[in-house]
Amino acid sequence: MKRTFGCRGFFSITLMLLASFTQAQGKPNVVFILSDDQGWGDYGFMGHPHVKTPNLDRLAGEGMLYERGYTTAAICRPSLASIITGLYPHQTAVRGNGPFMGEDVDHKRMRKDEKVWPLAREQSKAMTATLTYAPSMVKQLRDNGYATFQTGKWWEESALEHGFTEGMTLGGHAGGRGLKIGRKTMQPIYDFVDKSKETTQPFFIWYAPFLPHIPHNAPDRFYLQYKSVAPDESTARYWANIAWLDETCGHLVDYLREKELFENTLFVFAADNGWRPDPNKVSWYVRSKKEPVEAGIRTPIFVTHKNKIAPHRDTKTLASNIDIAPTILKACGIEPDKAMSGLDLRNQEALAQRDRIFVDLYEVNIRVDAVEDVDSDLVSRVVIDGWDKLIVRPDGLELYDLKNDLDDRVDLAAQNPDKVKKLSALMEDWLQATPIVFSREPYER
Repeated sequence: MKRTFGCRGFFSITLMLLASFTQAQGKPNVVFILSDDQGWGDYGFMGHPHVKTPNLDRLAGEGMLYERGYTTAAICRPSLASIITGLYPHQTAVRGNGPFMGEDVDHKRMRKDEKVWPLAREQSKAMTATLTYAPSMVKQLRDNGYATFQTGKWWEESALEHGFTEGMTLGGHAGGRGLKIGRKTMQPIYDFVDKSKETTQPFFIWYAPFLPHIPHNAPDRFYLQYKSVAPDESTARYWANIAWLDETCGHLVDYLREKELFENTLFVFAADNGWRPDPNKVSWYVRSKKEPVEAGIRTPIFVTHKNKIAPHRDTKTLASNIDIAPTILKACGIEPDKAMSGLDLRNQEALAQRDRIFVDLYEVNIRVDAVEDVDSDLVSRVVIDGWDKLIVRPDGLELYDLKNDLDDRVDLAAQNPDKVKKLSALMEDWLQATPIVFSREPYER
């Protein structure tokens, strides 16, 4: 009798393990790759004449690429918050990179101010607190059986408090120890992948290396590739950092191939905001980051899953980083939080029917005690409808025809009052449809 029970018990346990393994195998792994401060055209797959990105080219070519992708903001912290939550900056209250501490404070150097910095840290934590009960694709993935790992840029204190089961950033400014990924090492990701493979648990990797972000100090083997073809040293060093980023992406993909995990992994790529190098100053920019211009908010976005997503390049349809969270969740068989208004990037028809995107842009340093007012610290809002682009600033309106003016230089607002009125109405409708979501208490999902 004892022997029979043991056989049946062993048989039952085996079936359970097989069922668990099958279930895990049925869920795709996910790798989200975030480029940090990269111009929308500065990729090989976007046709740049000099920049070489063979690893990203290969990934983009195997998936669905939207050339006309956009971020919800032109600076990193609110852009990242939108990716995680599927919400716009005016909804999350994470609208800038840090708190405004007064007119007489030098915000670029306040970390060295022993009186101001502790207060600024508390205010920054108050910004983070608005995400506690906000929707989160990472929390939804974790709650549905995924191992979730954070590396690279991460502004919101400890990653473990925001849905990651493991993370390199356990507190601090912008990313802390997490910023070593890519620039210094890839080993933490390899270790995480090995552990997930051993336990057969599906995984999500947030890969947001501090690249090509300043300092533009890539090893000389990259810089020397561009020294003779770039128009200036600043550009050459920026391009070198892009090549550095691409190489790390290649290492990550190669490791997944080596572990026979590549074909069961969904890759999603975007940049947090744009960049255009200042020709006269290394590691600095002109007319791009922090601005609502195309060079500041546009980014290619692609989703790649071997044998699951047919390769396709879309040169017209508008996509947004607001679409990333629902795309990942739906690909993993998870229904997105109802507050997420984005679409599934795999559904090109749905995006084409929407045919518009919106952008929130606030000051880099915001008044944290005024976040109940969606217009507090507002720099501009943008609506792009087809090829028409309206920028609404507190002191005026600008209209551009992106089909004939890719770099939005010629303001057509004065000649097209009816179009300005139509686009302004679309923006008002959008604000009404996307109310503030952040709360100090749980809300009904």
